[in-house]
Amino acid sequence: MLFSSIPFLFFFLPVTLAVYYVVPRAGKNAVLLFFSLVFYAWGEPAFVLLMILSIVVNWWLGLRLEHARGTDHAKRARTWLVVAVIFNIGLLGFFKYADFIAGNIAALTGADISMPGLPLPIGISFYTFQILSYVIDLYWGRVWVQTNIIDLGTYVALFPQLIAGPIVRIRDVAVALRERQETFAMFAEGISRFVT
Repeated sequence: MLFSSIPFLFFFLPVTLAVYYVVPRAGKNAVLLFFSLVFYAWGEPAFVLLMILSIVVNWWLGLRLEHARGTDHAKRARTWLVVAVIFNIGLLGFFKYADFIAGNIAALTGADISMPGLPLPIGISFYTFQILSYVIDLYWGRVWVQTNIIDLGTYVALFPQLIAGPIVRIRDVAVALRERQETFAMFAEGISRFVT
């Protein structure tokens, strides 16, 4: 769904904003996560489950990594970091290069390797590198662990930056995820920026 499309302008955005501003503060990230997943599913319905898997796995790996850091097990923390990097790069690499690698192996060996021609999930590079930056920053103690999976999911999937970036570091938005302010003046300025 493009930001300039009729469905986005006259359905998705107004409904998202209406629900967001009606819900109490404690539920706002859940609203943003839900509508971000709907936004992603609009264009990539099959791959929304892949994004959810990435969020859940990285949330769990972040908890394990932080627990290891907190108990002074540097080697174990490093192991969890390596697992996270392998998982994320492996996932990205599979979708980006599986067909290419299989084709080259088939050409070199004459083997009959048929790949289904996997499409590249939209935004997978953005959200993979974004969540990797979280796990790496967590390992180095630059950010605190996200114990709330909704907050981490909102950080990863937020629809305004999901498709075209930029890649945002969690330390730049962590406070806003939990303690953001909304005023009518800020809302009006946002609408003005969006329109122009």
